[in-house]
Amino acid sequence: MKRLFLLIVAICAGYTSILANTEKFGTWIELTFTKKFLKDFEFSIIPEIRLQDDFTVDEYIFEGKLGYEPIKFLDLSVSYRYNTNVKEKGNEVSNNFVFDATGKTDYKRFDGALRLRFTNEYDAGDIPWETVYFRPRAKLKYNIKKVKINPYVCYELYYNLKNNELYKGRFDIGISRELSKHHEIGIYYRNQDYYSTRNSIHILGIDYGFKF
Repeated sequence: MKRLFLLIVAICAGYTSILANTEKFGTWIELTFTKKFLKDFEFSIIPEIRLQDDFTVDEYIFEGKLGYEPIKFLDLSVSYRYNTNVKEKGNEVSNNFVFDATGKTDYKRFDGALRLRFTNEYDAGDIPWETVYFRPRAKLKYNIKKVKINPYVCYELYYNLKNNELYKGRFDIGISRELSKHHEIGIYYRNQDYYSTRNSIHILGIDYGFKF
């Protein structure tokens, strides 16, 4: 636990240094509650809150997710996300359907995963499938010997299929730790980089997961 605390302090210190040199940053907090059933299925409820640079609420999200593992090295899932962007002149609501296929592999103490995701994005009153993103993500995790802390890196691309162009990319570096059979926590730094004149966003993320 002491090593985990020191790693969290180091990441937070680096994040604080980044904040001193940028005008765009946020803090994202996500909770995941998962229940397995029928051996190969699981259902998750995932509330999330996103804070602006002054720690006021920028967005909150509620997600319901159904996952299925047909074979050991493949996960399939579908989920629905209800997003609320907090605005001074009235909140903006959007909805997303998400379809994932994730291939997994391992070699010695490394775990790799490639996730292929398709998701739409629309506001209330819009055509549901007018804008669709293809979001491939590669993730590599290392299992430290005799330590329950697992560092990882990953990179995700957003490709707008309608406009046939790259929208943004996400680079993550973080750590996760299983506290017990049912509890897991994690912390990460994320750089969200837009392929336009829009400024990048630096994010400190905090995850907590509970499995029933």
